[in-house]
Amino acid sequence: MVDQGSDKRRHPRRKVLKSAKAFFRGGASLYDCQVRDWSEGGARLVFPELTPLPRRFTLQLSDGTERRCEVVRAAGPVIGVRFVGK
Repeated sequence: MVDQGSDKRRHPRRKVLKSAKAFFRGGASLYDCQVRDWSEGGARLVFPELTPLPRRFTLQLSDGTERRCEVVRAAGPVIGVRFVGK
């Protein structure tokens, strides 16, 4: 059996499929994305194409919830983020 590393995470992750927007520069830059995984500590986001994001930005879910994010990994249009503050 191969260890996938899931037991090393601080917070359990759950699969989701939600639309969201990433914004920064006071809302001057705005990108649509999908949230694919979510945990108490972070999320995996998928953008329609390679998207130039700053290290920190705000994620707004379709229900209006906002979370400040910090990029921790990026592989093409797939971005892993950690939540920083509320």
